[in-house]
Amino acid sequence: MNFPDLTKRLITSIISLGILACVLIFSYVGMIGWFIAFFAAGIGALGIWEFCRLSKLNTQSGSAELLISIGFLTVLGFFVSTFDPTFSLLPFVLIFLGVICIFLYHFDKISGSIDSIAKSVFAICYVSIPIGLLLKILYLCSPCKMRHEGRVWLLYLLVVTKMTDVGAYFGGRLIGKRKLAPELSPGKTMNGAIIGFLAAILFSFLFHLFGRFVDSFQLTWMQSLWLGALLGFLGQMGDLGESLFKRDAKVKDSNRLPGLGGILDMLDSLLFTTPVIYFFLYIC
Repeated sequence: MNFPDLTKRLITSIISLGILACVLIFSYVGMIGWFIAFFAAGIGALGIWEFCRLSKLNTQSGSAELLISIGFLTVLGFFVSTFDPTFSLLPFVLIFLGVICIFLYHFDKISGSIDSIAKSVFAICYVSIPIGLLLKILYLCSPCKMRHEGRVWLLYLLVVTKMTDVGAYFGGRLIGKRKLAPELSPGKTMNGAIIGFLAAILFSFLFHLFGRFVDSFQLTWMQSLWLGALLGFLGQMGDLGESLFKRDAKVKDSNRLPGLGGILDMLDSLLFTTPVIYFFLYIC
């Protein structure tokens, strides 16, 4: 059995668990919410910088800085929108104004503007919006789930998404043979993908059982199955999607953070699964 990057994954998991524990314990204490919001916005800004590096958007002077600023403010806008329904459209107003600024920036930089604008707008959608939605889940203000606890839903999202990764990783290493996408990620296998998918459904169902004893979290058995299936599928799509960017950029990791790789490496699955939980909580 070969687990070449197990140490890196363990370090990432330990750090992530420490951050998650602090968020779950202190997120509703005084001004800690603002600290969490600025931390999330900083993570989003770093993620956008990594995307600029992968997509070579930082080749134009000021382009990356503008995009990082828009992404930072967008995440904060999602946090402010949890205060009161009056601010519910704030993040989308900020995104719209940000896109206008991106166009204004390119009016005197015509060459390659289509490619640059398309990448810039995609970066906001790919990185900033999902991270902002994490704050909307944590500080739940949905009329559809008024009595639900946002911290439990955040925990649900993170556990189911990450157990998909764990199941796919160990399943692929232990019993996997047929490659899932050899050009994108040589270590991923069909068996690993299936086990990761089933792990997501299993842990989602375990949360359903947990919800029977907790009034602030309710999930029917049917909802647990289809939500788990969606998270299991989209989590692996997010992982492969980020691998696609890295292969195109010809890099191993999105950054060189010691023991971690990059922010996009850590969040790749969540960038695809977070919108599912957001729409479930705020629309269903």
